[in-house]
Amino acid sequence: MKKIYQLLALVILSFLFACTPPENTIGKQEHDLRIVSLVPSYTSEIVELGFEKNIVGATSYCEISKKNKDLIVGSVIDINEEKILLLKPDIVFASTLVKEKSIETLKKNGINVQYLGKMESFDDLCSQFIAIGNILGVEAKAKQYINKAKLRIDSLKNTVPKTNDTTTVFFQLGAKPICAVIPNTFMNDFITFAGSKNVFYDLDKIIVNRESVLLRNPDYIIISSMGDIGTQEKAIWEVYKEINAVKNNRVFVVESASTPTIDNFIDSFEFIIHKMYASTTINE
Repeated sequence: MKKIYQLLALVILSFLFACTPPENTIGKQEHDLRIVSLVPSYTSEIVELGFEKNIVGATSYCEISKKNKDLIVGSVIDINEEKILLLKPDIVFASTLVKEKSIETLKKNGINVQYLGKMESFDDLCSQFIAIGNILGVEAKAKQYINKAKLRIDSLKNTVPKTNDTTTVFFQLGAKPICAVIPNTFMNDFITFAGSKNVFYDLDKIIVNRESVLLRNPDYIIISSMGDIGTQEKAIWEVYKEINAVKNNRVFVVESASTPTIDNFIDSFEFIIHKMYASTTINE
C-alpha cells in the first residue's frame, strides 16, 4: 500500500515539475550512451525511442526494472548515489521529487543531470517526448512519433458528439485522501478532449471529500485504477444511488491513465471514449 501511495505522490507532484530547458549535450554515438532514468514515465519514453539497451539504471517503479532488478538505483525519491556514480552514466534524467542533496552530489561529480518541463497538458507530454529525443540525438524520430500520436488523438476527438459540452465528469485519483483531476494538469485533457466539463473546474487543489462530489453530482465518475483502489472506490460510489453517474451506470475504472506517457494517454483516452460513447465507432 505504501508503494501505491508513493506512486500516487509521483503522479500528483509531476504536475509541478520544475522546468529546465533541455539541450542535446550528448557527444557519444547512440550505442555508447549510458543512461540513468529516475522518472518512470521518462524511462518508458526512452525505451520507446529505442534506447532500452542504453539504460544502466532506473527506479524500482520503472517497467524495465521488473525484467532486470539489477537496474534499480532507488525509488522516485530516494536514490543510491554511489551506485549511480559507479555506473558512470553519460546522462541522468531526474525530477524534482529526487532529493536535492542527491542531485547536487551527482552534479559535483560531473554527472549531466537533465530535468524536463511541466506536464499541464497533452501538448506538454508531446513536448517532453521531443525534448527527450533532442537530448538523445533522435529529435526527428521523436517528432515523427508525435505527429502520428496527434493524428490518433484528433481521430478519437472527432468521434465525440458535438452537443456534449454540458456533461460533467469527476476524475478520481486515489482514495485516502480522495484526489481529483483539476484544470492545468495533463489528465484534465481526458475530460476536455471528450467534450465534457470537469466537475471541479474551479479548483486549484487536488484533495476533495466525498460530500463535495455528491453536491456537484457528476454525470460520469472515472477512477484511475492505482492497484486495487479503483475497484474498491467504484463499489463505494455505486452505493450513492442519487448521483447521476450511478443512476445511469456511468462509473468506471481506467488503467494507467495517471502514467504520463504518450502511449498511455492515447490508450486511456480511447478507453474513456468507448466507455462514454459506446455506440460511437472509433476511427481506425
